[in-house]
Amino acid sequence: MKSYRKAHSSFNLAFALTSGGLVSQLLTSPVVQAATVTVKKSESPSEGVQKYPSVKQLKKSDNLNEDTTLHVSSKISVPKSEKYTVKPGDNVSEIANKYGLKTEEVLKWNNLNWQSIILIGQELNLQQPSEQISNSNLIDKNKNTVSTVHSQATQAVNLAIKYAQLGIPYVWGGNSTEGFDCSGLIQNVYNSCGITLGRTTTEQENYVSTSNVYDISDVINKANPGDLLFWGDHGNTYHVAIYIGNGQFVAASHPGANVEIENVSNYFKPSFIGKLNTQ
Repeated sequence: MKSYRKAHSSFNLAFALTSGGLVSQLLTSPVVQAATVTVKKSESPSEGVQKYPSVKQLKKSDNLNEDTTLHVSSKISVPKSEKYTVKPGDNVSEIANKYGLKTEEVLKWNNLNWQSIILIGQELNLQQPSEQISNSNLIDKNKNTVSTVHSQATQAVNLAIKYAQLGIPYVWGGNSTEGFDCSGLIQNVYNSCGITLGRTTTEQENYVSTSNVYDISDVINKANPGDLLFWGDHGNTYHVAIYIGNGQFVAASHPGANVEIENVSNYFKPSFIGKLNTQ
């Protein structure tokens, strides 16, 4: 294999692409960092570039076809990633680092600051936009996620996930980031999103329409992100959490634990789902 690499300084594009190798590692850094890369000697045809642009994109950006022969030192223009769709648990710094960008740049390009909360489904610019966006025209820039981005329930989910990443301890009677109990967490999250809830679990029951849970599958099939999960009898509940989707919820569960993300499959079955009457 070593002699093969020394003897060949050019190769057919179709072979390189279909073998999964394309030229050397083709790229050694995320796509958004490089507009042009230089072909090097192939390390092996099996070294893939699946994390980089598709073959279709690459061919289009360089006017290439399957019969094109690439030579060592050839330069290839690589399309840049322009957008990123926020997923549960994401934060701006991690997204920026993943794509080799500075956090300050991503914040600036999206009209955000260090205190901003990014929302699930929100699209972030990964390069300088042609025109600076503002909160007022965010709806126009993200038409496919308007209802999600501007939903109080989605804001609550994002804030709850953020709290679960901060190592906030369980504190009996706590309702601040210094420490939460279960209902204090729920009240704080929704108050921060413009929805006033009662302080205790039984008080919070008064703000929801309920649906009983007979099996874990009921939660997964019926609950929406932002719904509340209650444990205990109606009017006499003892625990509450916020559902974030995919069978997961955020809760301040018990002394000695932190606010964290739990899975309904690994926890006591909730008694009923509470859908906020304000949604």
